[in-house]
Amino acid sequence: MTTDITAFPDCYRVLVQDIEIDCFLGVYEREQAKRRPIVVDVELYVPDVTRQRRRDLLSETVNYERVVEAVERLVGGDRRFRLVETICGELADELAKLPGLRALKVSVTKPQPLPRARSVRVEVWRHA
Repeated sequence: MTTDITAFPDCYRVLVQDIEIDCFLGVYEREQAKRRPIVVDVELYVPDVTRQRRRDLLSETVNYERVVEAVERLVGGDRRFRLVETICGELADELAKLPGLRALKVSVTKPQPLPRARSVRVEVWRHA
């Protein structure tokens, strides 16, 4: 799927960026020994129903507080993940349930996964 906003001409994009959260993540025992930080970014493509008349109502958009709550619920507990891809896919599946979305993209970044790599980032798209 394209990341070009022109694929959604009747939408606006809500970016929820840099959600930092600690979790158990990694395939090696040393990685599972303690929580490590990840960074989650979410792009929400919301139909622009307000084009006819802007009413300044939360009900006409997506409540991005729900995005942060979903990240905390899914990742912030005691669950242990082996792969960044698992976290990213499960978050996308969960967030796709939010009402009023056309599409979304979830990105998960794991800082310093290896001595010579600053980070690894996985991105996944869902059509809601």
